[in-house]
Amino acid sequence: MSRVYEALRQSELERGATAPLLDPDSFLCEAVPTQQPVALAEQSVAWDQIASVHPRMREDSRVVSLSDDKSLGAEKFRLLRARLRHLREKQQLRRIVITSAVPNEGKTLVSMNLAVTLAKHSNEKVLLLEGDLRKPMVAEHMGLQGRPGLDDWIAGDQPVCNFLYHIDDLPLYLMPAGAPRDNPLAILQSARFLQLYQELSNAFDWILIDAPPLLPMADVTFWSRQADGLLLVAREGRTPRKILQKGLEVLDTPKLIGVVLNEAHAVERSYYYHYYNASKQHPQKVGQSCHE
Repeated sequence: MSRVYEALRQSELERGATAPLLDPDSFLCEAVPTQQPVALAEQSVAWDQIASVHPRMREDSRVVSLSDDKSLGAEKFRLLRARLRHLREKQQLRRIVITSAVPNEGKTLVSMNLAVTLAKHSNEKVLLLEGDLRKPMVAEHMGLQGRPGLDDWIAGDQPVCNFLYHIDDLPLYLMPAGAPRDNPLAILQSARFLQLYQELSNAFDWILIDAPPLLPMADVTFWSRQADGLLLVAREGRTPRKILQKGLEVLDTPKLIGVVLNEAHAVERSYYYHYYNASKQHPQKVGQSCHE
């Protein structure tokens, strides 16, 4: 049984829960059915006006879904994609926040690999949105730093297509954060951004949000309220149990759909993940360890 499972379970027990948060012996996926996603409103985005770019990945980016599609790591992200699609059959799941309890847990790596995997293995449009406006890293990892993004859009009156980037020949799009902000909530909570976010939600099949860590910032609370589900990334041996529990306390717990265990040392390779599904009422493990 993983230490992440034990930490999550202890946190639930301390809050008075009786049913297990994660079932380590089951690969079943249960969720409370909700309304189906609304039909896409593609006319809200001028697709033909979006610039196409070729990412120049940093050597340490480890985006195996692009660089080594036949690797075991890439295969495990395909498994994660399959689990998400299965969960999507039972509940609305289009906008997913990816975060961690503290910085340097690998959430950006997970965001990029999952976004590429969703785009490569379906005909669905995927948007990777840099939701960490304080310390954006996605564009930098892709070699696209310096390009105008959300911060520039909010400051001007240009159409949103000028701040979206089409990645190669994939149905994958990136909206970078732009210049770092000390107070991003002033942008995120504005009526103008909320309207844009709704338009993007209608235009894309999947929106993955690389959000800030739960601690010490509160920005992820905003993103959690706007999302359909949340993935929490934890790094084995580096995320203290108390910090993980404290981070979980600030979450909208019913939206927690999975936990990713990064860089577990009990394998021969450099890193792997445990993915657990957590439904709204009876969260259960649906993934297996994966490593590159």
